[in-house]
Amino acid sequence: MPQIHTIDLEFTGVPGVIACFLAPCPEGGFVLLESGPASTVAALEAGISQAGHRLADLRAVLVTHVHLDHSGGAGVLARHTGAEVFVHPRGAEHLLDPSKKLLPSAERLYGDMMLPLWGRVEPVPKAQLRLAEHAQTVSIGGLELTAWHTPGHAVHHVAWQVGDAVASGDVAGVRFAPSTHVMPPMPPPDIHIDDWTASLGVLQSVSPRRLLLTHFGAFDDAPRHINELEDRLHRWTNIARDAATRKADVGQLSAELLELDEREMSANETPKEAAQRYRHLCPMDANAAGLLRFVAKNDR
Repeated sequence: MPQIHTIDLEFTGVPGVIACFLAPCPEGGFVLLESGPASTVAALEAGISQAGHRLADLRAVLVTHVHLDHSGGAGVLARHTGAEVFVHPRGAEHLLDPSKKLLPSAERLYGDMMLPLWGRVEPVPKAQLRLAEHAQTVSIGGLELTAWHTPGHAVHHVAWQVGDAVASGDVAGVRFAPSTHVMPPMPPPDIHIDDWTASLGVLQSVSPRRLLLTHFGAFDDAPRHINELEDRLHRWTNIARDAATRKADVGQLSAELLELDEREMSANETPKEAAQRYRHLCPMDANAAGLLRFVAKNDR
């Protein structure tokens, strides 16, 4: 089992927010699990150097899904190094031509902050793009990685297994050490709780020892972590169903979930700094909007 390095991309100059993971290949070079945003490529290259490698030796980038904090830098890296990029089949079009749907959607959300946050996103050359099928094992420089389709947070989500570790993107939630608290990031439009629950079952079935979370870091208590996340998913969904019955709006549901989560973080003794990171990366108004949209679509 190769040593997997956590690289802190220091997104917007803040440490401990977005990570990608470097796995050395037995035959030389390395792969990256996640690319991070295009705006953090310089920080990524510095992290690669600190891990004892050179960016020029990158063989492949394996992204979990096409949201810009996970895959925004993939095109830049592919064009600079010639590396292959692996993505879920339903995410391929967004990496081949991000200007068609991916970037306009993000621009509507981020406006003038688009470039400072995400950098210049470039398309992945078609000759370098690879589709990751469910349960497919790929060998890159003698390193074997298995793709597990894990929708729920996004329809085009893949978790990547390397030995006894799984790079879980967002499907295994958000967590900031030293807290053990796990939050599900649930922004619209793709949230689907039934799919998410099934995906957590997939993660449990491969018995990982370690989870590699893009937000943020490596954790060695995978079974407990996944069980806590599943419990929170179902409790929040039930609260959302009740809120929908009462015709509560996003603001009202957000306030209810925030009060509950604050109590649970307090009981968990989550440090203040970590709590601020949860709120920044996983804002409750977005969670409430995603949940109410799911309930409205699926409980009709």
